[in-house]
Order: sequence, then structure tokens, then C-alpha cells
Amino acid sequence: MAPEMIPVRRSEDRCRSGIPVLQLRNRISALLVDSDRSSQIAQSSFLRYYGVDTQTASNGLSAFVLASASSSTFDLIIIDISLPVMNGLGLQVYACQGINCKIIGMTGCWCEMHEQAILDAGANKAIEKPFFPATLLPILRELDDEL
Repeated sequence: MAPEMIPVRRSEDRCRSGIPVLQLRNRISALLVDSDRSSQIAQSSFLRYYGVDTQTASNGLSAFVLASASSSTFDLIIIDISLPVMNGLGLQVYACQGINCKIIGMTGCWCEMHEQAILDAGANKAIEKPFFPATLLPILRELDDEL
């Protein structure tokens, strides 16, 4: 008896399974800044699934050092506003001063006041944490088109 063949999933199949398909034309690198380890793992896995080269940091100061290092260039920085050492809003202010990339601020406590604070600190967009494909895929598509 022949061994059972395991079917190979095509991108059309993934779409039917409920996981949106995104094929990036360009290399996108991201820095994900989140102090919650389980959120960091889940969100970085999501980014990597879609082909985004992802580095992580667990506090604002580490992220600032990574983002300002001459060898690091990021196309996208996603920052939780509640961070130890240097909070996410402070990091956004510093990151916006010398780094040319798209900055997304995120919060688990969504309200208009937080959204406005994120945008006032210089982020390009504010999103709710945790993020899902419906939230982030349009951002990745737009970024891919700009590169």
C-alpha cells in the first residue's frame, strides 16, 4: 500500500482557510516594541508569517538604541505606548526626530485620548493591541507600495 500523500497548501487554499494572503514585493524590516512577552511573541510571529524581517525590544530605551544604531534600518516601528524605562510616547517623539520610517503606536486601552496622544507624539497611525490581519495588512501593503 502506498503512503498517504500530504497535500501542499497553495495560497488560494490559505485564503479559504481564513488566513489572508499577502505577498510582499519588497523586503520590509520592522522593530516591534512591546514589554508583554506573550504579545511580543504572537505579534512578531504574525509579522514573520507575512515575510517581514522582525526584531523585538521589550522597553523604550532598548528600542531607541536599536533604532538609532547606524547598522539598523527599519521600514516600520510598532510601539506599545505602555513601556518600562522609556514609555512608548517618549520613544515615538525621539524616534520621529532622526529615523525615516513608518511609526505605528498601539495600545491595549483604546480610547480617543490615547489615539490622539499617539498621533500627537508623531506616529503615522494608532492601532489597538493586539493587532490582527485586518488592521495591519493594509499598512504592510501601503508600505510595500512605497518601497
